[in-house]
Amino acid sequence: MTLSESFVSRLKRGEPSAYEELLARFESPLYRFFYYDHRDHHIAQEQSAETFAQLAQSIATMAGCDAQLSAFVFSIARRVQLRSWRTRKQAALPLESAADSAQASPCPVQQAAGREQLSLVLAAIGALEQPQRNVLLLRFVEGLSLAEIATALDIPLGTVKSHIHRGREYLRQRFFPQEYQP
Repeated sequence: MTLSESFVSRLKRGEPSAYEELLARFESPLYRFFYYDHRDHHIAQEQSAETFAQLAQSIATMAGCDAQLSAFVFSIARRVQLRSWRTRKQAALPLESAADSAQASPCPVQQAAGREQLSLVLAAIGALEQPQRNVLLLRFVEGLSLAEIATALDIPLGTVKSHIHRGREYLRQRFFPQEYQP
C-alpha cells in the first residue's frame, strides 16, 4: 500500500476524501485479517467496522508518518480482535472456507497458488497458535513489513522473526516431509 506524502495529515485534518481513501485501502485487508482468524463473515464485518470507528477517533493521536499507517491500522485491529476474544468464545470454523468468501479480488496468496494449494496452506496456517498465525497472515497475506507487524501486534521484532521462522519450518515439514526424513 503506497500512500501519498500528505495522506496522514489529510486524515488528521478530517478531510472526507482522505477517509474514503482510508476505507478503500484498508477495508479488504482488515476484513481478511479478521475473517482468517475466526472464519465468520458477520463478525469480521463488525470488527472491521469497529476498527474504522476507532481509527476515526484515534487518527489525530497517531505519531509518525504515512509509512507507519499500516502498522497503526493493524495495531488497532489487533486490539479489537483481543477485545472480541475476551467477550465471545465461539467454535472455530475451517480456515479453508476463507478462500471462498474473504474477498472478491484475489489476494497475493491466491495469485501465487491455485485454489487447492490455497486451501491447504490456509488449513496449515489455521493449525498454528496465536500470535504465530497472525504474524504469518500479516506478513504473507497482507504484505506488512516485519517492523509493521511488530508494531501492529505489539511484540518485539525478534519475536516476529522467530514466529516467521518457526511458521515457515512448520509449513515446510507439513508440505515437504521427505526433506525432514533421517
